[in-house]
Amino acid sequence: MFLPTIISVLVLFGADKVSGTAQCRDCVLLRSCQGAIDYTSAKKNNAEAMRKIRESFCGTQLINGVTAPKVCCSDFTTDNAYDNRWANSDDDLKDAIASHPNLSLLPKSCGGIDGNRIVGGKIANIYEFPWMALISHRTRESSGNDNLQFKCGGSIINSRYILTAAHCVHNKKIAGVRIGEFDIRSKEDCQGEYPLTICESHIQDISVEEVIPHKDYQRTPIENDIALLRLRKPINLTLKNAKPVCLPVPKELRELQITSGDKRGTVTGWGLTETGSESAILRKVNIPILSAVTCREFYNKNLAPGSPDMTLNKICAGEMDKDSCSGDSGGPLMLEDEVDGIYRTIQYGIVSFGPRQCGSLFPGVYTDVTKYIKWILDNMKA
Repeated sequence: MFLPTIISVLVLFGADKVSGTAQCRDCVLLRSCQGAIDYTSAKKNNAEAMRKIRESFCGTQLINGVTAPKVCCSDFTTDNAYDNRWANSDDDLKDAIASHPNLSLLPKSCGGIDGNRIVGGKIANIYEFPWMALISHRTRESSGNDNLQFKCGGSIINSRYILTAAHCVHNKKIAGVRIGEFDIRSKEDCQGEYPLTICESHIQDISVEEVIPHKDYQRTPIENDIALLRLRKPINLTLKNAKPVCLPVPKELRELQITSGDKRGTVTGWGLTETGSESAILRKVNIPILSAVTCREFYNKNLAPGSPDMTLNKICAGEMDKDSCSGDSGGPLMLEDEVDGIYRTIQYGIVSFGPRQCGSLFPGVYTDVTKYIKWILDNMKA
């Protein structure tokens, strides 16, 4: 990649030496525009790539005393060289997933949509998200006794595996996983007014046999924030409050452009953070999924020149003045779509990092599950 060379040339010449300054609504730092980065990587002709960059030039921004060029990022999203590069590089991955020997470990009966869900409410229905899991951490109190706390969430993907974030399990003492919880305060959870009251008391607490964080997980800057927990015994999936969520395994779901800027997703959880529980009852929130360009503008704008893209393999979601921090660390970001002719709930993201203060200017960041389907399958066993 010769992008650093292009940046250096643009900075050296300055805005007054560039043939024109384009006008656009998505004028972003060149290093924050993944389309431009991919374009320059795919082009073997340096002069042609430089011409394209110069035509898209829309200004500069001073960062830590260094002048950084900006481009109209949308100029690169429909370029054939960019599209073909990704199509070709994904062919082997598509084949590897479609023919993966562990594909049968992911149940086809998944992501069922509960007909009694509370539309528009912040409190979930007892049976609305039966794949939600609570991860119990063992901490040592000052008295020397072990203390168990729910500090993260996860999702059921089959009877033996929970999908969660690597930061929830890396170098942590995992005591177990709780399945079927709704109200952390009570042994029997009830919802609704008599005579339509629904009560549920089936809770499954299962210990963990194996903790599997991504081998390339790193904390700063956070990368590959994904992990699996293999349970010591199978979850009883015959219970109404214990069912698996769907993953975007089929090609058409993996290729769905959820970061086009016009999609919304649902985040669920008890608002669990490293400081403990913020809500005793399972809550949900519907939030917009931001475009990849907007995501990069938020998280890459203050990076030093040459720094890696903070948003690679990630999704940004959330909005100001809305409770976009209700999800648990490690919990799911979900969309509804058609699978085998039936509308189901599909997990596209894992709560990774972002502001813990609701209504923050910055969106939450989620691990993009579509980029890790093969990793998930590679690390499962019967």
